[in-house]
Amino acid sequence: MAKSLKKIQQIEKFVDFWFEVVDARAPFSSRGQIFDNITKSKPRVVVLQKSDLANNSITNSWITYFKSKNILSFKSDKTHKIYQDVLKILNNLNMKKKFQRKFKAAVIGIPNVGKSCFINNLVGKKKLKVENRAGVTRDLNWVSCGILEICDTPGILTPKIDSESAKKISYLGLIKSEILDFEELALNLIKNLEYSNPPEVVLSNFASSNGCKSSGGNLDLDRASRIFIKKFQSGQLGKISLETPQNLGNFLL
Repeated sequence: MAKSLKKIQQIEKFVDFWFEVVDARAPFSSRGQIFDNITKSKPRVVVLQKSDLANNSITNSWITYFKSKNILSFKSDKTHKIYQDVLKILNNLNMKKKFQRKFKAAVIGIPNVGKSCFINNLVGKKKLKVENRAGVTRDLNWVSCGILEICDTPGILTPKIDSESAKKISYLGLIKSEILDFEELALNLIKNLEYSNPPEVVLSNFASSNGCKSSGGNLDLDRASRIFIKKFQSGQLGKISLETPQNLGNFLL
């Protein structure tokens, strides 16, 4: 982590602004507070990635919230082209009046939040390796896109995360799965989603309806938990947001 952070610090003087990618379903918990000191001298634009998987009205409320704090933000997902949105951002930043060369921007965020996917969407082709697991980008990668030069950076997780934020980024698949207890995670997620039945009942019913049984015929709750979480992450359970500006108090990027 220290090595990756140092690489990002070294490019600070070369970039004109930063794109901070967060997961639209949990913009607060999925942001990288570790970047705050590095980025404070240049404009920072919040990219609400995977917005197609979030509740659209709640995502719009986040955009309104950021605007009230004089923070530029916009929605992004793999299904919509976003280059024109970025050009509007440059206009709002008054960048065209300041520079006659290509603009340089770095993309930052925690692991697996969708940085490379955002850049591929912006460029319009698959320039960078994308996988649905943490830790794929390990170095700085520069790509050109119209009037932009964009740097993809390694994902860095903030060392100390409060327990609620840790749960949320676990639900979203932003922490390596090897360290997770999937049954406990699924039960906590079900509790957050406020089903009418107790979490244990919901998970057992899900296991039964999805054929999750061991060789002895008992319900395989670990397998059911993994499937449930994957369905949540892929949007098969619906467009769900885990956070709203109203339930987080007053935070500022």
